[in-house]
Amino acid sequence: MTKLGLTIADTDAMLALGGRVADVLRAARCEELVIELRGDLGAGKTVFVRGLARRLGVPTTMPVVSPTFTIARSYAADCGALRELHHVDAYRLRGVEDLDAAGFEEMCGTGRLTCVEWGENVTEALPEDRVRISLTPVLPTELVPGEAPECPRDVRFEALGPRAAELLDALARNERTTGQGTTGQGTTSEGATA
Repeated sequence: MTKLGLTIADTDAMLALGGRVADVLRAARCEELVIELRGDLGAGKTVFVRGLARRLGVPTTMPVVSPTFTIARSYAADCGALRELHHVDAYRLRGVEDLDAAGFEEMCGTGRLTCVEWGENVTEALPEDRVRISLTPVLPTELVPGEAPECPRDVRFEALGPRAAELLDALARNERTTGQGTTGQGTTSEGATA
C-alpha cells in the first residue's frame, strides 16, 4: 500500500491540492477512479472536490457544493479520458442499499471520476482499487474567544489497489518536485510499501 501525508494550511491550499490531484490524473491518462473521502464535518472534503472539479474544467458558474441532501451531483469534466465527475455524499446513507438506489454503479466506470464523501459509511460498496483520503483539522493550542481561526488540515492519502498506487506514487513525486503542501515547505511521504 502506498501512503502520502501532507499538511494543508487553509482553504486556498486545499483547493490547490484538489487541482494538483486533477493534474496527476490528466498526466497519468487516468480513465476511471473512485476517491473515498473521510473526515468530520468541516474537514475540507467538499473544498477538495471543488478544487478537483475546477481543474477538471467544471466552470466557476457551476456551484460545487456538498450533495448531502441530494446524495449525488454530476458534472461534465474535461480531463483527457475523464469525461464525468460524480460527487457523492454518503453521510445520510444507511448502507450499501441506499448507495445502490442512488445509482452508484452507473457513476463508476470508464470515463468517470467518482468522489465519495463519508466513504466509511459505504466501504463495502466501494471498489477495492481506490484512493482513500482522510482529512483531519489540526486545532490550535490556544483559541481566542470570539474568533474561529482557519486551521491547517492533515491530509492522508492511501492507495488501495495497484492502479491507485500508481496514481499516488505520481502525486508523491509531483509534491516532492514542486515542494507543495501547506506552506510550500514540502511534504511528508510515508512511501510505498508492498
